Amino acid sequence: MLLRKPSLRARIAQEPRVVGTMIQFDCAEIVEIAGLAGYDFVMLDAEHGALDIGAVARLIRAADAAGVAAMVRVPDHGASFIQRALDAGAAGVLVPRVRDRIQAESAVRAARFGPLGERGACATSRAAGHWTPDWAAFARDASADALVWVLVEDPDGVERIAQIAGVEGLDALLFGALDLAQTLGLDGDVQHPRVKALFDTVHTAAQARGLPLVAVTASEPGGMPGAVERGARIVLDGFDAQIISAAYRERLQRLRQGLRA
Repeated sequence: MLLRKPSLRARIAQEPRVVGTMIQFDCAEIVEIAGLAGYDFVMLDAEHGALDIGAVARLIRAADAAGVAAMVRVPDHGASFIQRALDAGAAGVLVPRVRDRIQAESAVRAARFGPLGERGACATSRAAGHWTPDWAAFARDASADALVWVLVEDPDGVERIAQIAGVEGLDALLFGALDLAQTLGLDGDVQHPRVKALFDTVHTAAQARGLPLVAVTASEPGGMPGAVERGARIVLDGFDAQIISAAYRERLQRLRQGLRA
């Protein structure tokens, strides 16, 4: 496989905490900058970002070059994009809007080769080095290494969270605070008590199953102190557009203050 070793799965198991950042721009340089800055993984956003599978493949190459693992937030539950992202060399996938056990099970099957799952076999994929002489070993290792995270971001998903968290082969949960806050008519207030109560429900289900609950810094109830207090071991911090916008605004503000001095 072309992903760096140890795999992201191994890093999560071995290290006290791993940190990633969300990439929405089709820009290899941003992926490289994130990797060179020291992030453990990048999350390539093919749901909200303007990334098709060709862009995802290019950005995974950039991640490999910078020595950073690449996860992919796929656009929906469809098995096709999950398979193509993994074939391109992704460390794993984040599946949005998972509402029930069936959708979670389908995502896991899409990421595993048979007989464990339903991922299509292709010995000439990029993940297989464009041609593997030992298909059996590659299929075994790829099925074991591929990460499947699911995003619970609507009331139906929270209501069925115990069923979702109990799916075998699931590796982590994410709580979609902004979507839930919007759906509940709270105008995106991720710190609203109703949203925090839903977060607690998801957190409790994750703990009961021993599943990591990824801390999303932009919407973690209680902020980073809350994530540290609950022992979050996977952190997803910021979007490329957000980080760049904030840096430009701060720089321009300092410049204007200097010009007025």
